[in-house]
Amino acid sequence: MTGPRAATAADPPATTGEPVTAPASYAQERAWLAACLTHDTPTYCAVDEFPVHAGVTEDDLARALAVLTERHEPLRTVLRTVDGRLTQDVYPRLEPPVDHLDLSGHDHAARTEERRSLRARLARHPFDPLHAPLWRATVLKLGEGVWSVLFAAHHTVYDTASRFNVHAELTELCAAAEEGRAPRLPPLPFGYGAYARRERERLTPGRRAGLAAHWRAHLDGLPPVHPLPLDRPRPRARAFQGAEVRTALPVDVTAALTAAAHRHGTRPAMLFLAAYTALLHHHSGADDLAVGLPVTNRADPGTRSMVGTFVNMRVLRADLTGDPDLTELVRRTTAAVRAGERHDIPFQALVELLPAPRLPGVPPVYQLAFNHTPAGILGAPVSSCEEDLLLDVADGTARLVYDTALFDRTTADTLLADYVRMLATLLDAPGTRLSRLRATPRTRNAPAPADPAPAATAPSGAAQKRVAAVWEEVLGTGVTDVHQDFFALGGHSLQALRILARLTGGHTTAPTLRTFFADPTVAGLAAALAPTDPGRTAWR
Repeated sequence: MTGPRAATAADPPATTGEPVTAPASYAQERAWLAACLTHDTPTYCAVDEFPVHAGVTEDDLARALAVLTERHEPLRTVLRTVDGRLTQDVYPRLEPPVDHLDLSGHDHAARTEERRSLRARLARHPFDPLHAPLWRATVLKLGEGVWSVLFAAHHTVYDTASRFNVHAELTELCAAAEEGRAPRLPPLPFGYGAYARRERERLTPGRRAGLAAHWRAHLDGLPPVHPLPLDRPRPRARAFQGAEVRTALPVDVTAALTAAAHRHGTRPAMLFLAAYTALLHHHSGADDLAVGLPVTNRADPGTRSMVGTFVNMRVLRADLTGDPDLTELVRRTTAAVRAGERHDIPFQALVELLPAPRLPGVPPVYQLAFNHTPAGILGAPVSSCEEDLLLDVADGTARLVYDTALFDRTTADTLLADYVRMLATLLDAPGTRLSRLRATPRTRNAPAPADPAPAATAPSGAAQKRVAAVWEEVLGTGVTDVHQDFFALGGHSLQALRILARLTGGHTTAPTLRTFFADPTVAGLAAALAPTDPGRTAWR
């Protein structure tokens, strides 16, 4: 075995022919931006293992992966920015990056440990978005005629639904090879690039205006930041450093989920989510909370058999007023999620259209998130966090990912333990009111005194004036103070990307979005652009 393969600038190109350029999809855009801001490879790399139950050879498996690559454009795609806008380049042909490992001579324990170790290495091996492909695979020989395929892919080209599609097509391709027939694969009415174009065309100015009106009304009066007690004051700049705690859900809880969901007329995911809002209410005292929810975004039938990323973030406004019992809370949660489905909008567009200014160091719209992956696995531990808190539930396991700038490990342990207790109560005693739920008391920290704001200062010097001119061009507002926060003035991540592109045109190096987020002011950008020594700049 050669080890997990990574594309680097020194590698010979694995692609053939001139690529076709298309706009990135909204899901690609969001995953790419998030990956730029964090530092943790496993957060944006999915690693799946697909057992193969067919009498095939190593060559058959390599050909099956080649067919998958030919069928699905994201497996032949790279991402690049053009004038601050993300685009996808789709190559007509690409050599699949497949390694091979023979474990047939190992005993069961050694095979298990080697597979676990390889999954961890694949998860932590970074992808370069400028070099195709954004996935890699290892074919494992586990015994005579017994195979498995480890598949790792970046979230800009692969989501949870893609996992099932890859597994289904790989299974069919292997069955066809074994039986000596043509594979029966689902038709793909259009490619992913065409989907991205159609997606943007559908968001017409009229539709954007209608969706903006709905969400402005729906989110009107929502507090801009949750009141959950923090262990330390929120810093003005986000570092995206995270950690996680995990726990297995009790067997009696997982066994009762399906029947309980049927009684409530909903899905198990709504029970998990309702228990999470109850936890947040109990520890914050808030009756009105925003929770971010990833949704598959595959309503178009033509997308359901595709490999690619389609996930969007939707905002749930949780209503916990009036001390409802848990049955009522599940009903409200289910109704709110269904109502949101009728007004779906790309999250980036939602942030852009909402009138509320951003607060320094605060993720926009929501800071608390929830994800449920049925029949999935949580993967390798992560060390980054986009939100303040993310509760992730999959396959009988729950984990809480937390921002280490805000919370201690002991707090995360407490919250997760309380969540499991509240979920059990929801299943066993759904008539319990929120006020009667038992949880570990926490002390709310007194707010830290705010740092004194620097005196307003007009741009001075060539660097600040240059940044201010680009700032005004992109934001449409003049700069009267070099210490004004870009996001507090209504800027968003895509505009930040365009500012960086305009400021660094013609340079071989460029500042990163993380640099921008660390000090999103004219003064901060001007300082980052100043060289610190020959051949080196502040953002590198």
